[in-house]
Amino acid sequence: MRNHHFDREYAQEEKLLTDYYKSHGTAATQIDEEKLNNALLAGIAAGNSRPKQLTHSYPWKLAGTVLACCLILFGGWQAWVLEKKEHSSFHASHLDIPSFVYNRMTHTHKDAARHGLYQPINETVTQGDYQVTINGVLADRTEMIIFYTSVNLPGNVPISPRDAKFLDTGGNHLNVGIDYSSTTPRPGTTTNVQHGEFTLSFHKNDIPEQFIFSAKWGHNQASDAEHELIEFPILLDSSKYANLEHRITVNRSATIGQYIFTVTDIMLYPLTTRVNVQIESAGENLYQGLIEPVLWVTQEGTRKSIPMQMSSTNAGSNQLLIQFDSLYYSDWQQLSFGASGMEESLGEDLELVLDTEKQELISSPNDSIRLERIVPNKEFIDLYFELDLVSDQRVVRFELDEEFMDGNGEKHSLIGGRSSSRSDKFQTVNYKLKPGDYAQPLTLKLLSYPGTDINQTFEIPLLSENNPKK
Repeated sequence: MRNHHFDREYAQEEKLLTDYYKSHGTAATQIDEEKLNNALLAGIAAGNSRPKQLTHSYPWKLAGTVLACCLILFGGWQAWVLEKKEHSSFHASHLDIPSFVYNRMTHTHKDAARHGLYQPINETVTQGDYQVTINGVLADRTEMIIFYTSVNLPGNVPISPRDAKFLDTGGNHLNVGIDYSSTTPRPGTTTNVQHGEFTLSFHKNDIPEQFIFSAKWGHNQASDAEHELIEFPILLDSSKYANLEHRITVNRSATIGQYIFTVTDIMLYPLTTRVNVQIESAGENLYQGLIEPVLWVTQEGTRKSIPMQMSSTNAGSNQLLIQFDSLYYSDWQQLSFGASGMEESLGEDLELVLDTEKQELISSPNDSIRLERIVPNKEFIDLYFELDLVSDQRVVRFELDEEFMDGNGEKHSLIGGRSSSRSDKFQTVNYKLKPGDYAQPLTLKLLSYPGTDINQTFEIPLLSENNPKK
């Protein structure tokens, strides 16, 4: 799970220019360069042999010849420019964006960059054998994408970040959702360079103008001690994305079982589209999530779906924010929101109880989860849990509280965050404990856990007119 800055006349001007020069471009490509040079030289020679006749008798012929040559050259130049604009390197060089960064952008990101939302950073830190560069940041009020390049100076194996942290100027963790992606070497090739990006989604507040990016860099298989801690203070110019938003008021509802879902409004931003939903329940509110939420958009008479990127609820689970890809710069005519049903929680205060010495899961809310294995080593104790996948489109809801309790009632903390991997049928989730002799058993509080499905499709029309931003 996870387009041009708005300009009313840009698209029309671009199309008119393209159509106008298309014929000139075609003509220019049909003229052999050597023949054109020969024709020009022949014309000059003929002019030199008859200077008086050209000058006194037919002055307009000289002007016409020069004008014709200029038109041919101008048409050829325009064809060359239009051809170059089809390549990413053209846009990247004109936007002060490295081509490897531009090529990693989605279509939506490229549109935002072409409208000035990419901010070059170009800060490099070398520590030990590792070099890391923050190339730049693409940002609006709701989301930022931080592009980096890492280099393993003496080696031929790339280095990656571990334990990435994003802190405010006071050293506090930012309240943010984080997604990470990076390049991988092609089979049979070696490289010491890696390009990647962190996507930060801010659910409850605007992105900060100043923050600190901290991570440990090294080989994936290396220990923490073999990683280098590198920090970057980053400063953004918020004026570049100020006031780039549009609210569409909706206030329309749909019902699933005892739950009423009301879409209050939609927010259009350059990098995201956000749907705000109010949830009401006739009984106890055990809402946990929508099943396959989707945004339907009609473009040029064709209806297509935009899958969800992320969602979040408030503490009372009665306000829902669902994020989709941006429609800010797109041409579209109709918009609607829907889902295939909802997932209801099994209840509150759910726990796992396990014995790490016997490698045994003593109790759990149901049999949806299994303790796959426990792997102790000098740095930490790895816990691996296995959960069944309901479908390829759904993320398994499983999260442990950072704090847990041992058999004597003493509190301890998990370390290193959570990681996960998927197979065709299962999702494996990994947590880490500090090494030590814990009084058994351990009790871990569940912040989220797979619930009960209520399969009931609904669709709410949001807007039946053109994109108000176009």
